[in-house]
Amino acid sequence: MVTLPLSRTCNLRDFPQCVTVAAWQQQLADQAWAQWTAAQHLRTREGSLVVNYSGVEFLAPGPTATYWQRDEEKPINGAGLVPAVYGLCVLDRIEAPVKFLSQAKQILGRHGLLVLTFAYWDAEGEDTAAGHDERLRIYSAHSYQRLIRDARRVGFETFGGTDWTYHGNYLEDHSLASLVLTRRTERT
Repeated sequence: MVTLPLSRTCNLRDFPQCVTVAAWQQQLADQAWAQWTAAQHLRTREGSLVVNYSGVEFLAPGPTATYWQRDEEKPINGAGLVPAVYGLCVLDRIEAPVKFLSQAKQILGRHGLLVLTFAYWDAEGEDTAAGHDERLRIYSAHSYQRLIRDARRVGFETFGGTDWTYHGNYLEDHSLASLVLTRRTERT
């Protein structure tokens, strides 16, 4: 298995025979799950939650999953306890990304895995990139760093390393980025 930082921008060369951004997203999630289960020495039969606003096919790693699509804009904190949440193109399309992070924390078990993907570009300013009419925001280096700070404030920590390199435009004039987090356990 290829080992690479899990929080990064898309690079189709990250995985052998990866030819689409959707395949990259799938393989990155598979790698995150494999690294997370190995790090936690965990085997679970519990199902994950996939909140998929990307519109592309995705199969959650692990034994089972519940899938919510874009038209199911409901709070995820009613989903019950899960080992992992996959938020695919959610943060760039919802009003309150930090609220989504907070809700994910509520349903994740101890050290639970949160895998996020979102639109990203190597620019600043108003979102004029392809597909901007479907998004409320596009992330840049600055807003990506702010997102990590917000995630830490809510109770997460990054998992699997971070690669700050912009690997190019894989979606016309922008790309897809990932942020992989684990639920931090509060000290008592």
